Amino acid sequence: MDSNALYATLPDLSARIMCNALVNEFKVDWETFCRNSQIRPVRFDEQARDLLAQEEMLLQHAFADCTANTRNIWFDVGLRYRAIKYGELGLAMMTARTLGEALEIACRCQSLTYSLINYRFASAPNGACALIGSCGKLSEQLHDFTHYRDLGAIRTLIADLMGGDLPLERVTLTTPPPPNWSRLRQHFSCPVEFNADQTQWLFRPGAASLPLPLADSDLLMLYSSRCDSMLKRAQADSTIKARLAAQLSRTNGEFLTAGEAARLLALSERTLHRRLAEEGTRFSAMVDEARYGRARELLMDRRMTIEGIAFAVGFAEPSSFSRAFKRWSGMGALEYRRQRQG
Repeated sequence: MDSNALYATLPDLSARIMCNALVNEFKVDWETFCRNSQIRPVRFDEQARDLLAQEEMLLQHAFADCTANTRNIWFDVGLRYRAIKYGELGLAMMTARTLGEALEIACRCQSLTYSLINYRFASAPNGACALIGSCGKLSEQLHDFTHYRDLGAIRTLIADLMGGDLPLERVTLTTPPPPNWSRLRQHFSCPVEFNADQTQWLFRPGAASLPLPLADSDLLMLYSSRCDSMLKRAQADSTIKARLAAQLSRTNGEFLTAGEAARLLALSERTLHRRLAEEGTRFSAMVDEARYGRARELLMDRRMTIEGIAFAVGFAEPSSFSRAFKRWSGMGALEYRRQRQG
């Protein structure tokens, strides 16, 4: 991730992994965890969804705090980050022609990854290459968390790209070894050094030109262009209105209050209202628009009753929702459903 591109969208893979670890291994209630961590609950169903990088970063902070006394889980969690589940970025890396090209794509699209470490790609004339990491300003706990998790996640990523092979020469990390390193070292055939001066993943000579088993030039062009579009969109979403719309569009259940939205956008509530007015809108109007959009989506699901949709978009009474929907669309909710499904 990149703190300058917090409005990039990421698949909810990482959030699901953290949720599963907390629920199944620590017996923590997910809703309670989110509430105690003062973050909006992320709800999961069979359909994968996107999260803002900002939301993902808040979840990682909260997860690291919750599991600080059992750090041995951080590497194990990292092993679950499969390449295919990185969405467009994962597909771009997997269809690259060579390992070096895949690693270059990962570094160029850093904002679409889950890591709190910024990596740059370096190569040598003999075909050796490296990922060189820098952390910036992280607390000691978060520094260890992201290193241990990346130790598992990058190991899994390389194995996925190479069909199981790990052409690594050496790994060095600027952190002490995990508490259970004697057990974890079996995952690496190369030396792993801790308390180093720099975080590096060093690959053997010739590794950069190793062909990938799923290489496909046409698919690489498709997924790389999609990644570029996602990065451009994240950079363009710089207005408060666009940022707030992105937050509200991901609401699943109760909508944010103005105070909650202001906190997520790192603003005071008064500043939020002033900035929205400068951009020609109001907070209540944007919530209305988000509710209308969500209601239209739910009306396409035949299993949802009008009463259920009313509650899902924040109305206590179906009659209030019906009046609001007629105001938004000029027709009743049932009439809208019939027209769209017809």
